[in-house]
Amino acid sequence: MNKRLGVVIILVVATFLAGCNGQIGGYEPASSISVNGFARDEKIRDIEGQEVRIWGFVDHANLYGDESAKEILEDWWSGDGPDATTWRFNLKAREDDEAGQSFPVYVPNDEGRDDLLKAFVADARAGKLTRVFLMGTIFTFDAPTNTVRLTGLYMELQSSHDILLEPPEER
Repeated sequence: MNKRLGVVIILVVATFLAGCNGQIGGYEPASSISVNGFARDEKIRDIEGQEVRIWGFVDHANLYGDESAKEILEDWWSGDGPDATTWRFNLKAREDDEAGQSFPVYVPNDEGRDDLLKAFVADARAGKLTRVFLMGTIFTFDAPTNTVRLTGLYMELQSSHDILLEPPEER
């Protein structure tokens, strides 16, 4: 009987851990493609230019946008966005990744931006992680360092509506 209970406990724990780190509602974890803000491996180039669905965590230390975004972000504003029509945040693959261990996500300035920025800031002020579910296109680039050659990556979204703040199956 004790042996069966042990097996059941192991299965429950394994299922729980897989649910935390695995696919959620058709979205793959960002950790499946990224480590410390770089591509996990060269296989990432196989999905370059393709639309993907991933989930991860907003890097609150890397929020960029124009002057109106700066008004919302206040102390959390990291600098100007890539251009006048686009804002940016960085995505961490894991909850425990440090600030900067993330990759850029570019989003058009549209009617959904301000609500997202307000949600990001509210979580940042509360010391809470912001988990997001993204649908967009992945791109890569060579990112050589002094010792190794890494593959950098970034994601482009068509709209801020491609960012969900709750798991898709709970909407």
